[in-house]
Amino acid sequence: MAVDAGLLLKELDRNWRLLGHGENAGVLRACSMTLIVVVDELFDAQALGATLADIMHAYPNRTIVVRLGGDGAVSARAEIQCWLPFGGRRQVCCEQVEISASLAALAAVPPVLFGLMVADLPVALWCPDLRLAQLPLLRPLLKLAGKVMVDSSALLDMPAALPLLESISAGSWRLADLAWARTTRWRAAVAHLAVTHGWSRAEEAEICWAGEGVPPPVAYLAAWLNPERLTLRCVTPQMPPGGAGRISRLRVTAQGRRMDLWREGTSVVMDTDGLRTGMVFPLHSDSALLHQELAVFGADPQYESALRRLPEVLHAHL
Repeated sequence: MAVDAGLLLKELDRNWRLLGHGENAGVLRACSMTLIVVVDELFDAQALGATLADIMHAYPNRTIVVRLGGDGAVSARAEIQCWLPFGGRRQVCCEQVEISASLAALAAVPPVLFGLMVADLPVALWCPDLRLAQLPLLRPLLKLAGKVMVDSSALLDMPAALPLLESISAGSWRLADLAWARTTRWRAAVAHLAVTHGWSRAEEAEICWAGEGVPPPVAYLAAWLNPERLTLRCVTPQMPPGGAGRISRLRVTAQGRRMDLWREGTSVVMDTDGLRTGMVFPLHSDSALLHQELAVFGADPQYESALRRLPEVLHAHL
């Protein structure tokens, strides 16, 4: 079919009518946002489909997947995705449009996306590839979103990722980095101790990690802690299993109290002044991290503050 927003919407309407006249009559049509996903043609389609299906369950949306690559003309298709909630009797259904375009034909895509966005609802854009997200050709797509989500962890080294993050952050949208979401459980443990004992800033902090380079989550955690004295240390060049997280240990001292957290598989042991407790840190997944970020559509002052501090942290400690 020709790539025209009006024709794609007509195709969606036709699919809804077919659902309404078949065995699935009485389905619930749900939408809380427009989610634009930008990936290259080599991105695992099966993994992407599973992630988007999981996101739809918590945040019903009109998903628009833009696949970039090849040298052909722009093409598109529209479909309805449905699932039956546990214990429910009628299916919940959302809309999904997939657009394929070469970089040379990318200029034709923003007008189509603009015509497909759901009126009066927020627009989020997820581009897992940080290098792809900072391409000038992609700026018109980013400008359509109120929130742009990337993942600097894929670059493995924050000094390489920082210039790209700074380039992407200079826009009208709110920037979010899934690498920041990977530090949530570490930050929550520190914040709980800070509230319990009434201190506002760490005096000393040491962060250890696995794998070569400086992981973006390590840099974010250091910038968020902003201690008076900071030590960053790679303890082994061997990378941990996929999804497990590269932070292996965090030590924090404030007002005479010491907190030591270290990873043991998918669990973390916390020692606070000799008292030990265990916490489960499940493996990260794209859908779990996106759930966190989509829950915060407005400003995230803590992330924005940490992002501003990153150059200072990297310059002082590397």
